[in-house]
Amino acid sequence: RSLGARQLQICTVRRRQPRVLLPFEVALQRLEEMRALMQPDDAREFSIAVSDVVRRYIEERFSVTATHRTTEEFLHDLLESSHAPLARHRALLSEFLQACDLVKFAGMSLTLQDMESLHHSARAFVLETAKPDELITNSAPPAPETAHA
Repeated sequence: RSLGARQLQICTVRRRQPRVLLPFEVALQRLEEMRALMQPDDAREFSIAVSDVVRRYIEERFSVTATHRTTEEFLHDLLESSHAPLARHRALLSEFLQACDLVKFAGMSLTLQDMESLHHSARAFVLETAKPDELITNSAPPAPETAHA
């Protein structure tokens, strides 16, 4: 084969490999998929699913155990943790997770508007925490380009 054909083959193979999604991208994609469950008859399934998306996102993004724990355990540990970016959202997380728990465990029903509100809260949390808060201070600034004569 010619060199040009080999390079074309390599470029084609590279294009086929999907990029690994970041935790916030996965969470937003899954939240969008949850819209299909936004029917009053599916309130319990919706609240479980949307809560699971947020909890898994927290684990991936902040390296904090959020699944397989009660909401109270998670929020208590969050209050005492040093995860400042996550702790800043404690009130929103508390309200969101407790609302999901009421549907999941107490059988509370949700209107479409309630589901929209939960979905919006989850999406807002993911978007607000998607990027690291701290700037990378240890990296050296790029070297200035010099003109070659």
